[in-house]
Amino acid sequence: MRVRTVVWRGARLGVTIGVWPAGIVGTLCLVAAFVCLAGGHDGTAWTLTVTGTFAVLGSMAVGVTVGTATGLALALAPRGLLTRAPLRGLLAALTAGLPVAALSVAALTGDGYTLASYPPSIHFLTWSATLAIALVAAARSGDIAGYGTGH
Repeated sequence: MRVRTVVWRGARLGVTIGVWPAGIVGTLCLVAAFVCLAGGHDGTAWTLTVTGTFAVLGSMAVGVTVGTATGLALALAPRGLLTRAPLRGLLAALTAGLPVAALSVAALTGDGYTLASYPPSIHFLTWSATLAIALVAAARSGDIAGYGTGH
């Protein structure tokens, strides 16, 4: 299988990974901006619109990057690893999950904050999203690498 095809499939997975948080955050920011605009808070509405736009673009960029990296890792992996589903899934999960976990820690620990500064709900959301991304990448690794049911 060509490397370009596998990387392209990984990028498509990345779009799927990025579109869910982008849609949720974008919708919430847009609704909040309309509420603020109706209440006469033009500055807050503009801030929410800009924040939502950056959140959507950032989510999509991270998703496509993670998906492309997963596709590239699977394209360059040896055939013996790709034919074993648990190993292939582990490679995909680590390739997708570790950068997201590192990005989450970096985002949460800026400006003198530590991970202990946040309530358990933030940790639950952060690590649940990271785990979900890793599990989706592992589950779709066969389709990306060309060893799934449809190939």
